[in-house]
Amino acid sequence: MKLKLAVAVCVFASAAMAQLSNYLGPGILTHGAGDIGTRSGEQVDLRFYAGVNAIYDNGIQPISVDSKGNLIQLNGLYGVEANVGAYGVHRWKQSQLGLDYRGDFRHYTENSYIDGSDHQLTLGFTYQKSRRLYFDFQTTAGSYSYGLGGVPGSLVTLPNSVVNQPTTLLFDNRTYFAEGSGSVTYLLSGRTSISLGGEGFLVDRQSSALVGMNGYGAHASIQRRLSRVTSIGAEYQRQHYQFPHLFGQSDMNSYDAFIATQFGRYWTYRMEVGSFQTEVSGLQQVALDPNIAALFGVSSVTQTFYRNDWFPSGSASLTRQFHRASLTFNYSRTLLPGNGVYLTSRGDTAGAGFSYTGVRKLSLMISGGESSLSSIGQGLPGYRQFTGGAGGTYAVTRPIHLVARYDYRYQDINFGGYKPSSYRVTLGFAFSPGNVPLSLW
Repeated sequence: MKLKLAVAVCVFASAAMAQLSNYLGPGILTHGAGDIGTRSGEQVDLRFYAGVNAIYDNGIQPISVDSKGNLIQLNGLYGVEANVGAYGVHRWKQSQLGLDYRGDFRHYTENSYIDGSDHQLTLGFTYQKSRRLYFDFQTTAGSYSYGLGGVPGSLVTLPNSVVNQPTTLLFDNRTYFAEGSGSVTYLLSGRTSISLGGEGFLVDRQSSALVGMNGYGAHASIQRRLSRVTSIGAEYQRQHYQFPHLFGQSDMNSYDAFIATQFGRYWTYRMEVGSFQTEVSGLQQVALDPNIAALFGVSSVTQTFYRNDWFPSGSASLTRQFHRASLTFNYSRTLLPGNGVYLTSRGDTAGAGFSYTGVRKLSLMISGGESSLSSIGQGLPGYRQFTGGAGGTYAVTRPIHLVARYDYRYQDINFGGYKPSSYRVTLGFAFSPGNVPLSLW
């Protein structure tokens, strides 16, 4: 009897120690610390770095035209970039903090008028109030002017993020964004939990030709842990988008069911299926009948519109965890507030990535993906973007690392004069004391 009691106590104690980091089960995306600050799928101590790079940019697309009305694209730009950052995870007895900050300062040798600085901060915090009660908080904020490489080329995405999407920038124009969320989770039993939460977000764009956005949302979910490796659940989400200085707004109700499971010791799979309802209002141009147009001398008029639609939604992710590496595949379909030209849109994103952080000297990353927007109500043609990149760091000495990276982007869109291809090359050094190789992505 005493032996059984001792075994039970040990099992309960080990479960209690582990539940903070994975209290909802494998593959479940939380609104707290989650994977923020991790590298190659593993938690790392808080780490700081600073460096300097030589950069080459080809295909910068400002929202500007020449004397003939053609879009201007800037090519063949050489420059230098200083960067600073910090990432990692810190744990206390009842809480966990995830941090990822990236910042850079650019100077081009022959085009100093497009010098600039980009920054992004992402924080996640989980607090265990009691054995059954958890609080989760997340926030991301920043500003950037280019959509490729550097800070925006290393987006730290949050689950269900509104402002931090691969399609955020169509033109390379200064954008400010912020998003914050909070939620509370209560464990009804050792296997069942419920969560409630809300979020607010905003996007402000420097150019008056591009449309900003602000809004808010709320979500509720219930989850049942079927076994040690499998969980199921359902989630409801409500979001509202408002477009400042422009008549128009959008409301969305989404309904999803999900399952997450672990195959063997290393594979984790999550799938979510459902639908979302959209209510979109705004302005649109309508062509007049030729007879009416001849009478009034105008070919079109502006009128308000309202649409109420239902669309399928869903997401899937598959992750393979190695000893010091991680392989991930993901896909999602949801509603997005657009990118300043496209407003409320259906968004599809698919991607894959591999990262490796060695024991002593080397870290590597390779990723690629496709994302698209289909406008709801504007009548714009579809927008699609393909991206790819690879990079690595090598520890020349313990604090000094050689850094190299290549990024490529192709934007498939039929805009007059728009040149869709762009790429960036980065080569430099970074200073970051630590026992493992520096991992920037």
